[in-house]
Amino acid sequence: MASLKEIAERARVSIATVSRVLNYDQTLSVTEATKRRVFQAAEEVNYKKPVKKRTQATIAVLSWYTEQQEVQDAYYLSLRLEVEKRLAAHNMAVKRIFADQSWSVARDCAGIIAVGHFSKPQRAEMKRLNVNLVIVGEDSLASDISCVTSDNVVSTERVLANFIDHDRTNIGIFTGNGRTNDNLEKISNPRLDVFRHFLRSKRLYRAENVFRGPVTPKDGYRLAAHAYKKLGANFPNALFVASDTMAAGVLRFLHEQGIRVPEDVSIISFNDSATAAFSTPSLSSIRVYADRVAERGAEMLLAQLKEGNTPHIPECTIVGTTISYRESSQH
Repeated sequence: MASLKEIAERARVSIATVSRVLNYDQTLSVTEATKRRVFQAAEEVNYKKPVKKRTQATIAVLSWYTEQQEVQDAYYLSLRLEVEKRLAAHNMAVKRIFADQSWSVARDCAGIIAVGHFSKPQRAEMKRLNVNLVIVGEDSLASDISCVTSDNVVSTERVLANFIDHDRTNIGIFTGNGRTNDNLEKISNPRLDVFRHFLRSKRLYRAENVFRGPVTPKDGYRLAAHAYKKLGANFPNALFVASDTMAAGVLRFLHEQGIRVPEDVSIISFNDSATAAFSTPSLSSIRVYADRVAERGAEMLLAQLKEGNTPHIPECTIVGTTISYRESSQH
């Protein structure tokens, strides 16, 4: 694992700044560009840059976020960077497109890798712009688009089983309630579906323990404060949190209230991004293999390019996960 010193040197900031950025310190006054540099350095510090070769084609990498939104979600920032790395390793040039930029330039590219969640109209627009298309980060098979996503079922069941095995049966979830960037559709929430089904099967489900909101540190703090005010002494003794970024806000609220983690509340998060190991306490988190998702996405697109005019048969790959246990949970 990279040290704070290595990240600081690469990002050209102090070690203290790196620590505060990775912990989503709301009192830190630095530019969005500096934050982005720190997150990118944290992801890239262990990456060996490939020898530069002549590029074969240009691929549009289309993010579902604006550049400003992306810095608030470490996972999708990481996934987009990994996609670009994998394409570079295959000698492909990248045309980066954020959500608030025109997609029309993708028409002149050899193909598109779209990162994140997209509505049906957005998927249709991408297909109209370019027949060579892969989406990474969500299941788009229903739109006849090849995709790569990470497992949500087994990973969620393992987290809940871990809580129960350690006699943590008052289990809550802080999860997203996002919409696609065009605001036309709600984003599906398979982890919440599994959470409900699994705990109902154990007769442990409590509807009052479900809290939904944006997956930012600020909203994690806000949801934790709301849950604590609502539940009081019945506040969960185990929390499954949708992302490391949201968990950063949850941890800050619990610390301010003098609630001990994991003694009073055990927490396991999702994504295992670069921030998880540097939070206080360090976060147990489901490791999502963004590098594997990105590599498989690049391979799918390259296969489409080789097929030429042959009709593409849509396929969906689900990449497995593991749990990185750290200080925030019992294990």
